[in-house]
Amino acid sequence: MDADVLIVGSGIMGAAVAAEVGRLRPGTRITIVEAGPAGEGTPARHLHDSADAGTRDAYHAHVAAGVQSMYVGAATAGAFDARSASAFGLYDFAALGHDATEMPAAASAWNVGGMGSHWTAACPTPWGREIPAAFASEWDADYARVRSILRIGSDRFGPTPAGTAVLEALARAFGDVSAPGRGPQIMPMGVFRADGVERRRTDPGVILPELDGSSETVTLLSGTLVRRVLLDGQRTVGVEAEDLRTGERRELRADHVVVAADALRSPQLLFASGVRPRALGRYLNEHAFITGRVFAEPHHLGIDEVPPLGEGEWMTDSLWLPHSDDAQPFHWQISVGPLFSEDLQEAVAMAVGISVYVPTEVRETSRIEFSDTETDALGMPRARIHYDYSDTDLALIERATREQRVAFEAVAGPDAVGNTLLLPPGSSLHYSGTVRMSEADDGTGVVDRDGAVWGTEGLFVAGNGVLPGAVAANITAAGTVTAVRAARAIARKLEG
Repeated sequence: MDADVLIVGSGIMGAAVAAEVGRLRPGTRITIVEAGPAGEGTPARHLHDSADAGTRDAYHAHVAAGVQSMYVGAATAGAFDARSASAFGLYDFAALGHDATEMPAAASAWNVGGMGSHWTAACPTPWGREIPAAFASEWDADYARVRSILRIGSDRFGPTPAGTAVLEALARAFGDVSAPGRGPQIMPMGVFRADGVERRRTDPGVILPELDGSSETVTLLSGTLVRRVLLDGQRTVGVEAEDLRTGERRELRADHVVVAADALRSPQLLFASGVRPRALGRYLNEHAFITGRVFAEPHHLGIDEVPPLGEGEWMTDSLWLPHSDDAQPFHWQISVGPLFSEDLQEAVAMAVGISVYVPTEVRETSRIEFSDTETDALGMPRARIHYDYSDTDLALIERATREQRVAFEAVAGPDAVGNTLLLPPGSSLHYSGTVRMSEADDGTGVVDRDGAVWGTEGLFVAGNGVLPGAVAANITAAGTVTAVRAARAIARKLEG
């Protein structure tokens, strides 16, 4: 065997599986295979914390837009060509040769660290229907591990006096429909203080320091595409991988394989491997994303001066209004920061970003369809995304837009100047359901409650795609629970 455990994908999910297996079973030989490039400097480093000033500045320029698919560079990454070592970053799914007409902003990361090198690090606590019923009784313990792995805290972004004023305004407007403890509050973030840096983002290198090559038991293979999982009957025995720089293919043997490639590419790899349960690629879900921003004069917020920005930051406060299921179905993502004069010399007002995430119905017909005959830019099965909003979704989106205006006026007054936009499907980058968990092998799921693929020994899936229901909020923390569970199940098998 080349490894005891082989993990496809070096993002947060893959790193979390590796870290947890190593914690539970020290000495386990783990190989992580990543198709994207490593980039410069420390592997999997978050772009916000890059040692290269140009990289940091480019990230900050995108993140200030407040639109997720923009601040990780999808709009500027350009054409994709794996053979010419496409640049580190995020690429539209269509750029890889897929038909994403019905989800035009769908995108995937192409780099060591995956989305973990780009994400905002927002970790709103999952609640209510966001928690899968199949392991609800174990959720608190599993999520405690996630909080530790992602270094989640609520003390790095506010509240400043301006942020406090925004929280109070939103509480007056929406507090009566919130469940206990679900009112406006500071956003939990995977951000922590380290080595004199006030705000260090959690990235895969934080989760798994061994990605830097310092461990004899953890191996990272970058620029290497896993083309298929190798099976001996119903038993997983490894993968076939290709070095994208040389074209050389080889077999990597492992007792356990974990696919943590993301919610778009994990089902593609299973399909290419001949692992095709009925639910594969189906139940694709994403919350609708209504972005918006309103401008408030300091005196309206009851503050004397605009609070200063931290170095390299674009906001002073990261806030949220949690959903309360039916009573208040929306996740509100709120940022507060200064609005500068044209010469950038003076902060003249507060810009309050108020985005609304709208849960959508989970439907089997929303799916990724893979071709047996056509291939993408990597020579993998070409995909076509089928996705639209139901009448129920559209009614909820309309309601959310009205309530966003209520929020604008609560924060900045009846004459509030705000802007709003329903972004195209795929913009959130928060996808679920395509390799979903089910409690029984009944055709409605791809994996069991621990991420083990039904009917295939030794093959696991971890990540957001495993979550079976609609997730209203940012999905990374919820998805990391699936990595914790898969790692624990693998550790038990390694023992026996």
